[in-house]
Amino acid sequence: MSGKDTWQKSCDEIQARTWEAIPTISSKKAVELRAEILKCLIQAFNDQVLKTKTHEIRSLLKLEKSRKDGEDIWEILGGQRNFKRLREIPHFERADGCWFDFAILIDQKPKPAEILGFNFEIRFPPELPVKFLRFDLNLPGHNNQERGMRFHLHPGSDDLMVHSPPMSPLEILHLFLYGLPLPDKLRSQRNDVPSR
Repeated sequence: MSGKDTWQKSCDEIQARTWEAIPTISSKKAVELRAEILKCLIQAFNDQVLKTKTHEIRSLLKLEKSRKDGEDIWEILGGQRNFKRLREIPHFERADGCWFDFAILIDQKPKPAEILGFNFEIRFPPELPVKFLRFDLNLPGHNNQERGMRFHLHPGSDDLMVHSPPMSPLEILHLFLYGLPLPDKLRSQRNDVPSR
């Protein structure tokens, strides 16, 4: 077995292990998950973590029926899709200048409802060496599933993918709001960091 075959086998095993651990099944309907997300975002505003005001939060957080006819699939949108990472496209903004958006696709046919896919992307201020971080759960049958990477993250590059720890949409949202504080001083600018 070649090294590439060994890596593919590892990816398949990681994906299976991740899939077992990730809370992809939501016992809630899309409208209830949207309500939980709204509550979380308003709390972040009250905590002075989120700069986006409550009336803006309400208008940015949408629940839409999917375009697939005859299916009970819904999408929760937090801001607008922003593949080019343009600041003028509506998004949520943290008090420290980081900004993010997300989309979650939910199939309500099964009981409980199933989260089919999502993407969450946060962008950082220009002084940070990493410009963004994105978590993706690709739709079933996507070519990344064949590669063993259906659930992955992009660490600052669309071309780099790393297996992601299993996280629910609410856990990723909490990470974006509370778990990624900007450092007071960049490690690369500190005097106590030994050179390599």
